[in-house]
Amino acid sequence: MTAGMLLRMLALAMIWGGSFLFMRIAVPEFGTGFTASGRIALSALVLFAFLRLQGLNLDWRRHWRGYAWIGALSAGVPFVLFAYMARHLPAGYSAVLNATVPLFAVLLGWYLQRRRPSLSKLAGVVVGLAGVVTIARFGTVTLTAATMFAFVAGLLAAALYALGAAELKRLFGGTDPVVTATGSQIGAALLLSPLLFGNLPTHLPPVAPGLALVALGLVCTALAFVVYFRLLRDAGPERATTVTFLVPVFAQVWGALFLHEAITAAVVVGLGLVLLAVMLVFEKLRWPQRRAALAAAALAPCAGGDK
Repeated sequence: MTAGMLLRMLALAMIWGGSFLFMRIAVPEFGTGFTASGRIALSALVLFAFLRLQGLNLDWRRHWRGYAWIGALSAGVPFVLFAYMARHLPAGYSAVLNATVPLFAVLLGWYLQRRRPSLSKLAGVVVGLAGVVTIARFGTVTLTAATMFAFVAGLLAAALYALGAAELKRLFGGTDPVVTATGSQIGAALLLSPLLFGNLPTHLPPVAPGLALVALGLVCTALAFVVYFRLLRDAGPERATTVTFLVPVFAQVWGALFLHEAITAAVVVGLGLVLLAVMLVFEKLRWPQRRAALAAAALAPCAGGDK
């Protein structure tokens, strides 16, 4: 991986980590529905303009149902759930729950495709859930009905992201990713249009929430998609998805710097467990395999002597 790819990955982690900060600022002013739908509407407009500049075609009449389905799974419903979470949970908590997407991808692959996961992946699921429980039980948030539902909403959003990725591969596996991203964002924007027009602000909002909403749509969604797709093309999916390791870290940092959210020992432990879980799911921890390989190499001369 080149230095330029690493810089883009770092920038993407900073942007996506900032999305949880911006939601915490925008949601109290605009509400859950308008924040989620407004973010998607802005993103859809920018991506559509980018698509036209690239000379690409959506083939909308043929694929509109697929775009709507993928948009609902990968943006529409999860964005509403995360906007709801922003009312009740710190930004870092939301990012940690978002990082559980690979864990649900393992479980969905096992259930839908009957593909038995490796021991490393199964261990990742268990460790990741332990991390979420640690943060929920011992973190700074008081467990009430609202906060518990916020945790459930975050896990549901992560599960929908994982299902959306599987459906995207099934329906649009050979399609240009910019086309599918734009189509899905437009589909999600159309699905959430009642939330957008039914919750229009009745007064001019303050500057900070307005800028946060614009940043969510233009930077954290539209620009982030473009950066991510370029990273996928240049570095490949396995390397590009390691950005998942960094997003919760930046979300914790931004929340502490700008919203004065506390970073307790329980939060650090829970975050560490979730990051370890993601590494296990992506099978980035190679020391057991290396130990086995060294043992096999050491035994090879003995086996040759017996012959």
